[in-house]
Amino acid sequence: MQTNKFTLAAVLALLVLAGFLVWRQTAKPKINLKPSAAVGEVIADEATRLLGGAGEIVLIARAPDPNEPDANGERIASFQAAMKLRKSPQLEAVEWLPRPPRGTMDLGDVAEEVLVAFADKHPKANAFVIFAGMPPLSARGIEKFTGRSLKLMAVCGYNANLKRLLQARAVSLAVVPRFADLPPGTPAPRTATDWFQREFELLTPETLDRAPY
Repeated sequence: MQTNKFTLAAVLALLVLAGFLVWRQTAKPKINLKPSAAVGEVIADEATRLLGGAGEIVLIARAPDPNEPDANGERIASFQAAMKLRKSPQLEAVEWLPRPPRGTMDLGDVAEEVLVAFADKHPKANAFVIFAGMPPLSARGIEKFTGRSLKLMAVCGYNANLKRLLQARAVSLAVVPRFADLPPGTPAPRTATDWFQREFELLTPETLDRAPY
């Protein structure tokens, strides 16, 4: 009888251990979305500032996955919520780009022909806020976006192409990952601005000297 009790206890312990191992392998790590939410708020503030508190904005972004909250979806939701609090400028339209394959971290670049098509579709737009990488615009593309009062603002990674577009003033502002860690002893983030400054920084044609190359 005593042996049976020990056997039952051992079986239960093994089942509990097996369940824990399965859970650990399948459970998704919790993602801190506060920096992504901060990006949405900051880019809304910067768009408002650049447009002088007036005009129309078009958001261009990869369609978020409704079944899997991620940084892309959080940025979009935060930006849309921030724009709703403003009477002007107005978020006039959202243009969805194809969603990348599940599990893909790189959202990819928006194609030049797609960007040009959106510009033709929204002739009254004063700014495009783009949550995707910028394409290597041709000379004709650069001329199209610098020749009209349409400001391009991108949330993307930094590279030589983005630097070129900022130098040509085809891109007015970019949100990029921080180039260097914050100094030791920096207080823990508490506000949206704190979270933003911990992970990202703003680049404009006037502040390109902060870029590493």
